[in-house]
Parts: sequence; C-alpha cells; structure tokens
Amino acid sequence: MYKPLNVVEMESIQSLTDMKKELEARIQALEAEKAALLEEIRNLREKLTVLKLERHAQALENEVSSLKAERSNLEQEIANYTNPQQASFTS
Repeated sequence: MYKPLNVVEMESIQSLTDMKKELEARIQALEAEKAALLEEIRNLREKLTVLKLERHAQALENEVSSLKAERSNLEQEIANYTNPQQASFTS
C-alpha cells in the first residue's frame, strides 16, 4: 500500500532532483568545453604542422639557391679554363 511522503522525504527528493539537474548541466557544459578544446587542439596542431613545413621549405629554397650559385660559379670557372682567351678579354 502507498504511504504518503512526509515533508523531510519530499525535501530530500526535491534536493536530489535539483542535484541531478545541476550535475546534468555541469556535465553538458564540460562536454561542450571538451569538444571546443579538442577542436582548438586539432587546429593548433594543424597550424604547427604548416609552420614547420613552411620553415622546412624556406630552408630548402635557401639550400637550392646556394647550390645554384655554386654551380654557376663552377661553370664559370670551367668556362674560363676551357676558353682562356675569352677569359683574358673579359677580365
């Protein structure tokens, strides 16, 4: 048979209901924050990857430029030895 709840039991049930609502709201907020943080971390990692690739590309461009200059200097030296008469007129 059903027994009516007294005031203390009703307050206890209300208190539990309030706690449940607060916890659910807190969990929802934390899940939203977690999702936002995961997205931000993914974006930051992607940005870091791009920055590293840019730096690597710039370093390679500098190396290639130096190697081209060295090749050009060597080709000029070879030309000077191959055509000594032209080298004496241009010097």
